Amino acid sequence: MKEHDLPIHEIDFVPHYEDISIEMEEGELRDVELHDGSHLRLRKLDRDYDPTSKRNAVRLIEETEEKGEVATGILYIKPREENFFDQLGMVEAPLATLPESITRPPQSALEIVMEELR
Repeated sequence: MKEHDLPIHEIDFVPHYEDISIEMEEGELRDVELHDGSHLRLRKLDRDYDPTSKRNAVRLIEETEEKGEVATGILYIKPREENFFDQLGMVEAPLATLPESITRPPQSALEIVMEELR
């Protein structure tokens, strides 16, 4: 290690703080004091907001940023898109209740993985 090449931060230590949690009404703006004394201005979305519009989401982010606020709630959702569980082919039953024939891949799948690792 060179003499001038010294670390400036300890990255293995994260101080413990109590969680900050607040309850907010729809449309409410609230200043929240953080552990270091700084403040965060949170604005909770109200029911009139349409999260299915990407333009609304971008506009909202820009407007709240200009005001020094952070919007909370669901900013954007693509309702016609398959959800993550459907994309993965997940089943409704807990994995612990499924038979081994479903949860254990066949020998051919193991052989393909092993071949890729060679």
